[in-house]
Amino acid sequence: MATPVGDPQKRIEFGQMANVSKSETQLKMIQAVCHLMDQGVSVGEISGIAVTEYCSVDKMYVNRYFGDLPDLLMETIQYLLTEEMPSMLSSDVFPVIGTFSVNPHIEKAFKLATYLSGQEAFADRLSQLGKVVSEVYAKQLQDNFGLLPSEALSEAKFGIMFIAGYLSFGGALNLGQKEMQDFFDRRLEGLKKQD
Repeated sequence: MATPVGDPQKRIEFGQMANVSKSETQLKMIQAVCHLMDQGVSVGEISGIAVTEYCSVDKMYVNRYFGDLPDLLMETIQYLLTEEMPSMLSSDVFPVIGTFSVNPHIEKAFKLATYLSGQEAFADRLSQLGKVVSEVYAKQLQDNFGLLPSEALSEAKFGIMFIAGYLSFGGALNLGQKEMQDFFDRRLEGLKKQD
């Protein structure tokens, strides 16, 4: 039997899974993926067995509740971006004033998506997930800035591309805090003018 991955102390909170509902078990497995990433386990090293051992549940639970590991990873992305994030607005994506450190939920979600995006077999599922996340983000933009649905969806897609670009290449550009803040302020003013 393989040695369980992850911090034993963290696994204790997942250890009491008997008589837990399907939705609670699914959530614990999603959270286990996040905890494993927090502990430095790379996405490529996360396996169904690592997740189920972390949760102390039967190794078949990934297949039973998600279909396969990629679907668990997709659900984790959706959970991080639509449940854990207060919003996808810049103030929540880059929450530390004066720096441009990215919210850890965003970073994990994009690492998972990057891992899956290189595999053709997951293209349709990622496209569906992108649609869900774009629509949630667009709704936030509508609610916060009064944008029309089509404008909000375009802005949401731009924002997601911006985040992906920043995560993959932002450090290399040596963008200063002032440059980034000026960019966000201009975008915000542009959105407010559309009211």
